[in-house]
Amino acid sequence: MEDPVISKIKSQFDKKGNPSKIPLMSGKKFFEARSEMDGVYVDNLKKEPFLPWEIFTEAVNCIKENGGKVKKGNATNSRLGDPNLGLDTLEGYIASKVYGCKIGDPVLKRVTPVTSILAWAEICKNTRGQIGLLSEEKEVHTSESKKETSQAFTVEEKKEGSTVDSVYIHPDNKPTEMRKLEAELEEKIQKIKELNQQTAGREKEIGRMKTELGAHEKLLLEKNTELQALQEKFTEKSEEAKCLESKIIEKEDEIESVKEELREKVENIKTLKEELSAKEKEIEGLEESISMKDKDLKTLAEEVITRAGEMKKIEEKLTLKEKKINTMETMLTTAEENVKKLEKQLSAFEEEEKLAVQLREKEEFIKQLKGTLASKEEAFSRVSEENRKYKMQQKLASEGLRQIEEKKASKKWWKRL
Repeated sequence: MEDPVISKIKSQFDKKGNPSKIPLMSGKKFFEARSEMDGVYVDNLKKEPFLPWEIFTEAVNCIKENGGKVKKGNATNSRLGDPNLGLDTLEGYIASKVYGCKIGDPVLKRVTPVTSILAWAEICKNTRGQIGLLSEEKEVHTSESKKETSQAFTVEEKKEGSTVDSVYIHPDNKPTEMRKLEAELEEKIQKIKELNQQTAGREKEIGRMKTELGAHEKLLLEKNTELQALQEKFTEKSEEAKCLESKIIEKEDEIESVKEELREKVENIKTLKEELSAKEKEIEGLEESISMKDKDLKTLAEEVITRAGEMKKIEEKLTLKEKKINTMETMLTTAEENVKKLEKQLSAFEEEEKLAVQLREKEEFIKQLKGTLASKEEAFSRVSEENRKYKMQQKLASEGLRQIEEKKASKKWWKRL
């Protein structure tokens, strides 16, 4: 016959669907669970997503053995047997019973999906730091535990009164000191029995033993009062521990979310580093090209400087040519004035042959002057052309210098990057 816990979980999958979304304790987040023949597969356990059916049966057994309610335990940065991961916790119990872990072994955190599925199947109530059986399961467990207790413990002789018998009902729940006292009382009672069997007539000794027993009973009552006070303190501390455990669980959830964000940030940093390395390679290539351009600019600057020297020489030659042209123009003007004077003189002396000869000579001289003037005009036009070419070269040189300055400025901008 199939275990009732497994049957209930399977029937819940049949009702809600397979796979199903299982809510966590907060009810805001979910994980997916899928029922199979050999167990349940969940998506919130990355390394080992498989939970065998045995784990749910043993979890319910652990809760029953601890009175219907048990601490969950915390496997984060802990080993089996640590204060927060003892065998009396659900996580530690499952690790020991199902997975065969020993004291000191690391434990994989499985309690979250196990408790969530048990709560989802309406078998348990999942609370902060602990899990308990629902009312139906508690009643079944109480009746079974009562039967076991009645079979295990039989009331001994009521010779020394009902107080002594009440001490032995739940010895496992008492501290070590109480157990020692109970052991002493049991030895005393045993001695009394032996004395009753051996010497029935030794009433005085029995009375003395009764007085000793009474003193022990008084001491036991005092210890019981101390025990009650300690139990009250223990309940207060357990409440504080529950609050702390709930805070720890909340912090663990926050830490998990922060870890996820950190992983995303690390991935983003890796991509940014790759992009940065690519940009650095591009910048190196640009710097190489800029260095080549600088070399070209240097050669161009040298050429511009040499051309500027040549242009200065040409300007000097042009100034000399202009001076010569100016002197020739002044000579031409003076010659024209002399021609005019001679023409006047010739007009006055038309009849004389000398004047005619002189006139012819003057005309010849004027022709020569005109030829000289024409050659001077041609030289002037050549000088003007050279001046125009020089100005054009000077313009080109200034343009080249401007481009050099712009490239140098762009190089400085790249270096700032």
